[in-house]
Amino acid sequence: MNIEIKDQDSQVNVVVNGDIEMMTIKEFKEKLLNIGQTVDKDIELDLANVEYIDSSGIGVLVSLLKLQKKKGKTLKIRKMSSKVMNVLKLSSLSDMFEF
Repeated sequence: MNIEIKDQDSQVNVVVNGDIEMMTIKEFKEKLLNIGQTVDKDIELDLANVEYIDSSGIGVLVSLLKLQKKKGKTLKIRKMSSKVMNVLKLSSLSDMFEF
């Protein structure tokens, strides 16, 4: 998995390439929660190149969303594969996120 972080004026863009699962969750969690805890900007996620996300990855997204809401900022998922969208729908969490 590869995570690209682009800090722009009004937001941080995060592009994730690769699956989010047990073998990659530590890096995913550390990088995303670090951004949520240290940056006071909106976050935009690009998950177009993620074919698989497990429950621990969904948990990180929910934690990041809560951090953003607490600061009055947004977390938007701009692009995602249909497989990731299906996981969010099956977990009944798709209504929590902005797309």
